[in-house]
Amino acid sequence: MTTNRKIKIVYESLASLNSDWIIDLINQYFELVPYDPAATYDKSSTVFYQNVIGSKTKTAAYNQFVDQGYKVLFDNLWELKIEVDPGAYSMHNVNWFWYNESLWYRHLGYNSYVPNRTYEKTAFMPMRLEKPHRSALKKYLQPCLDDFVWSYVVEGTQLPNGGDAVNDWNTQRLFRPEWYDKTCFSIVAETSVSPVTQPIFVTEKTFKPMAFQHPFMILSNRGTLAYLRSQGFETFENLFDESYDAEINYIDSIKTIVKNVENFEKQPHSQLTLDKIQHNYNHFFDKALVTQRIVKEIIEPILEYAEA
Repeated sequence: MTTNRKIKIVYESLASLNSDWIIDLINQYFELVPYDPAATYDKSSTVFYQNVIGSKTKTAAYNQFVDQGYKVLFDNLWELKIEVDPGAYSMHNVNWFWYNESLWYRHLGYNSYVPNRTYEKTAFMPMRLEKPHRSALKKYLQPCLDDFVWSYVVEGTQLPNGGDAVNDWNTQRLFRPEWYDKTCFSIVAETSVSPVTQPIFVTEKTFKPMAFQHPFMILSNRGTLAYLRSQGFETFENLFDESYDAEINYIDSIKTIVKNVENFEKQPHSQLTLDKIQHNYNHFFDKALVTQRIVKEIIEPILEYAEA
């Protein structure tokens, strides 16, 4: 889908569409311009862009655009979908973290990582912010942690060689090859773990094992592994009992994960496991696919809203 007239997206602060690794694609369809209080904007071809995280605090610019009848685009790509103002368009996509991390990691050069696996430790388990399910996971896995590379920053345990204690955007994407080279698989403690009624919400935490060529288990919302398979990724039923993905109670999921850890034998990956790892890496970093899906699922809906 293309348009001869570029929609002007006016913003006050940087958000998803302004990122260095996606801006070239966005510029093919839109003109992103910083808000200028002295400027006059064509209402038929201008959309005001607001980060949904700050939507509870309406700025003077936001109020001005709304009062004058301009269309408003909310950036709701980073959190669970929330209600926004009537008439506004909320930009939300369950696969955003896949698309964004794929392009971001390419931008950082992470796609050039070639594993040098030593199988020295059993698992890699990074955790930063405090969550009840993470505290429970640490408690149940306590007897195994000496054989992990792990962190729980809120309690003072950091990752080696760089750590992950700083509450900083870039630190959350910090990558050290040794974390993955030393360990046999990842345990992902996702942001959200809720009963069956909770929608699927996968963040960068889930996609790091794809990018960095690791098998994985994921403690997340029920059905997360099934969702990943529906999107073309492989999971590792050849290594683990994945019935934990169907549990409603996260404690039951944790107990199965612990059994999987206890039953795991450290040894070089089988060819089947290596094939699954390679498939996930290729699928995650498929730039043509990611670009195509960003256009279809994110850019085209914005155009339809702006031009309606």
